[in-house]
Amino acid sequence: MRVTREMLPGIGLTVALAVVAEWLTPLLPFLGAEGIAMLLGIVIGNTAFRQQIWNPGVDWSEKYFIQFGIAFLGLTVTLRTVEQLGWQGILFIVLQMTATILIVMWLGGRFFKVSSESAMLMGAGNAVCGTSAIAAVSPMIGANDTQRRTAAATVSLTGVALLLILPTIGPAILGHNDLLSGALIGGTLQSVGQAVGAGLMVNDATGTYATLFKMLRVVLLAFVVMAFTKMSRRGQTQQEAVMAPAKPFWRMMPWFVTAFVIFMLVNTMIGLPAPVVAVAKELASFFGVINLAGIGLSLKWSIIKNSGVRFLSFGLVIGVIQVLLALGLIHLLMM
Repeated sequence: MRVTREMLPGIGLTVALAVVAEWLTPLLPFLGAEGIAMLLGIVIGNTAFRQQIWNPGVDWSEKYFIQFGIAFLGLTVTLRTVEQLGWQGILFIVLQMTATILIVMWLGGRFFKVSSESAMLMGAGNAVCGTSAIAAVSPMIGANDTQRRTAAATVSLTGVALLLILPTIGPAILGHNDLLSGALIGGTLQSVGQAVGAGLMVNDATGTYATLFKMLRVVLLAFVVMAFTKMSRRGQTQQEAVMAPAKPFWRMMPWFVTAFVIFMLVNTMIGLPAPVVAVAKELASFFGVINLAGIGLSLKWSIIKNSGVRFLSFGLVIGVIQVLLALGLIHLLMM
């Protein structure tokens, strides 16, 4: 995590791009800061900023800023989120997340022929909280940078598409019920910013419910990381298991996931002041934008060409399935 002098130009470029994306968000609210940052990064990273001098800092930015963002996200949630949704809301999110992960893993291996690591990253990103979940799961399953970047870009673009669609079709299908529309939006959209923004596009009440449902998914991040870690270990050969014996889980957990859990428990027990929570939310959001800016700058045309059509198709299918699954569960459990 150490920053060297050669990294400074790339870090500066990535942060500056994130600032520009935040500035442009009011002009392009349908894309969101994350989508703007990634798309701008792809364009300028393949044109004006292709030189080697930017690469070390860009690589550092896309890997480490998001880790701090995940940690700060723990300060924005409490276990009381669970209470506010009732047993139907909790069961809806648990079933939605579980089914999403299982379907993504099955589709990835059977139809889209992606690696098991890529399927796991797509499952985590779509089921939990987008690129934050991908960053948390990636080191636990041994995913490489190309797999991580491609999954993050695909999940982000899927989220942008749903961000445009759900605020319109959700209320129309669910009878303009704020709770149910919030469940649909908060239970399917990938990033926290996308879920909150899409909910507020409907109205304030839907935005509040969407935030609660989304935060419950964030609370469950640590359990998803544990599940994928076990799945990854199960896939090892006997020789690999001997060479890399299993460690206690608490030693394998990335520091930022541990920090997330600790911060969440602290916020639950003592109730942090609203200004502290607000600052943590802003930081977590901005670090997520920096992450997408770095991913965009790192995604070269060759990577997009080699896996773009397949992964974008994968992402589109997952998005459709998530929405249909959520609508089915809402009708079954909450209507």
